[in-house]
Amino acid sequence: MEGVSTRSLRDLAWFERSLEANASALFLDDERLIAGDWDGGIYCWDLEGETLWRVQTNNRVANFAKGANFLFAVCGRDLVCIDLESGELQWEYELEGSSDLVACTPDGQIILATSSVFDLEMNDFIESTLWRFNAEGDLIRSDSIDERPWAMEMRNDGVAFLPLSRPRCGMIRAGEDGLHHTPLPTDSPATCGFTGQQHMVIGHADGTLTGIDDGMVMDDEIYTNQPGPIESISATEPGFLVAAAIESGSVGASFGGAEGLARAYDENGKLLWQIETTLGRNIEHVMFGPAIKDTTSAWIASWDERQSNLDVYTVSEGEPIFRISMESRINTIVGNSEYIGIGFDDGTVYLLQGDLLTRRLSSEDEVEGDENRSKLAEKLRRLRS
Repeated sequence: MEGVSTRSLRDLAWFERSLEANASALFLDDERLIAGDWDGGIYCWDLEGETLWRVQTNNRVANFAKGANFLFAVCGRDLVCIDLESGELQWEYELEGSSDLVACTPDGQIILATSSVFDLEMNDFIESTLWRFNAEGDLIRSDSIDERPWAMEMRNDGVAFLPLSRPRCGMIRAGEDGLHHTPLPTDSPATCGFTGQQHMVIGHADGTLTGIDDGMVMDDEIYTNQPGPIESISATEPGFLVAAAIESGSVGASFGGAEGLARAYDENGKLLWQIETTLGRNIEHVMFGPAIKDTTSAWIASWDERQSNLDVYTVSEGEPIFRISMESRINTIVGNSEYIGIGFDDGTVYLLQGDLLTRRLSSEDEVEGDENRSKLAEKLRRLRS
């Protein structure tokens, strides 16, 4: 991102808040920003930054889902239901193992959660469970799985699709009648998934991208395979972003030893642009953000064990807009057409808003331009003298 200045996140932010522990999960809608931390704290603010409520749960908050006027969160071993308006805890249920994912129908009548058991000796997940609840918190059924699901897409009728890791890989269809396994075009384990369009995009360890539309595999020509394991996906109009990890010196890759690769595609799978990181810097998150100067933004978060870089580009052309550098690691990021929220390992949470961001960037550019003109004028005066 040569030639683009590094900006202060604090100067650009709509608001900044501090959690009591490391930020672990974020949720953003048209009315509120919600953050969860590693100690089980859940914090809710309106989009002006006013605190609406706070709830304390038992352990690390991993994931959120919204249904009707309720927020569902997986926290440590628990699934909790919170009233979005009051912040009152409606019910909670202790799962087996560590909770991972949660999803629900738009009306909040059916809730699914996953939990998994990690074996320290094998250094792998040995079993997972898929839990199905009704709106009152009653357990409808639970099903054991030999693999860990890494994403979950849920239809309005309560049927869900979950891509799996080893040994079976593939995908399961989860309904009221139980689980049904389906192989995918690749036998590589899933690493991540994102639902942001009318379908889900799954990333795999071998660099394959699989599109799932209502449980059916989409034409694989839409999604180009990547040259390394998929680390992160952001799928929303007008297309999708994908980040992959590249082994240094990959034969035929022509990435110049880059450690991370981020690519932007349009809705038809056409490559718009790509960026590469330097050796040792991994891309951990990609996210669509608000319009800046009348164009949708793409946010690329990377980490090199010492410093986080948040590089912002135009989606259409891949033109660099600005960079933010922080000593703390970015743990979670969430965005929409107007706002983007960022949660850090030091417990700070920032919300940025598109119009204010555009104004502040323009103002800083004018100040920088005035400073450059002043320096040039001073040099000319010295030369004349």
